Amino acid sequence: MKPNPGGILKGEAIIDREKEIYSIWRALQNQSVVITSERRVGKTCILRKMEENPRDDWIPVLYWVEGKEHPIEFVEGLYETILEKKLIKNKFYNLKRIYKKYVGGDHIGSWKLPQIKENWKTLLESMIEDIVESQNKVLVMLDELPLMLSKFIKSKEIGPLKTMGFLDTLRGLRNKYEPSKKIAFIFCGSIGIHLVIKDLKENHGYNSDPINNMKIISISGMEEKGALELCEKLGEDEYFEWDDRKTLFDHICRKTDRLPFYIHHVFNYFYETSEKRITRQAIDNAIDYLLNDPKDEGFFRHYLDRIKTYYEEKSQKIALIILDGLCKEKNEVEEIEIIHRVKNQMDIDDESIKEALDLAWSDHYLIRKVKDNRRLYAFRYEILKRWWLINRG
Repeated sequence: MKPNPGGILKGEAIIDREKEIYSIWRALQNQSVVITSERRVGKTCILRKMEENPRDDWIPVLYWVEGKEHPIEFVEGLYETILEKKLIKNKFYNLKRIYKKYVGGDHIGSWKLPQIKENWKTLLESMIEDIVESQNKVLVMLDELPLMLSKFIKSKEIGPLKTMGFLDTLRGLRNKYEPSKKIAFIFCGSIGIHLVIKDLKENHGYNSDPINNMKIISISGMEEKGALELCEKLGEDEYFEWDDRKTLFDHICRKTDRLPFYIHHVFNYFYETSEKRITRQAIDNAIDYLLNDPKDEGFFRHYLDRIKTYYEEKSQKIALIILDGLCKEKNEVEEIEIIHRVKNQMDIDDESIKEALDLAWSDHYLIRKVKDNRRLYAFRYEILKRWWLINRG
């Protein structure tokens, strides 16, 4: 097996993740699911593996929505994806009936006509009705949904109000049809749909809770067994010479926080530098290259850009002060000490600092431990902590 950092992985190339996949399928017995993680953690690979290995008679439909600019483009793309799966035997009877009402023809052609764009909600509802009336159990997996919603909010044509309507429509469809056990949804994204909803609530008067009846499942590094198996697969090439495979694989897992994207990068570095004899130093060199790479092949800057793009100004400043300080610490730091440090650098109240801490924790920048009723924080990933120290510390 050859390393493929950031590339499309399918089939046997997607190693392990059985624990996470089991949790998702189990949750789907009762409700739809929100999967949260950062970029390059492996959430899309999990969705692909679920699509390739369905359970409980579900037919998973993986639909990447990041590039959609308007709700009608979302509807059109879902229609085409369902068609490719050949799931609906009656050829979208309800959808075509509604489409004919607005256009006058049985054949679904342009989705960009003004009367079609205006009535995207009715068309989406009709399509979901067709899916539910089919003889299948369909799992609609919407990958990078929050990024699409963020585009909607910033769009002059759509804006915050119509984005709220879109979220409420998805919630209404789930409430109406999920009890039938014929359809369920997975919302997935690398910026966290909670950030989009938070923006709508705080800045645009949104008063709904569109995901409060969905199970939220976080994706992090691989289980140790799976990470070691990935190392075995990537290191099976006879080209490599290993002094102690087990010890060196353990070292790779520690250095990468068992994140498959970075494990792939380490082995890819060996090939690109013609590193044949694998030692601890060779592994450390691979990690150092990632941390100092001006092209940022490790996508570490995503963590910084996400704060600057999706956090409101006050939370952004507080979060950066917190992370800039924690990257220099060897151990966890108590919350009261973090509050003290932030207040030394800006005039801010304790509650705002706690809110920013909670946001950074829920967004997987930090881990939190509670000892003797004291909350302590540290970076979740050691590899990100090192990047932060090198580039911002």
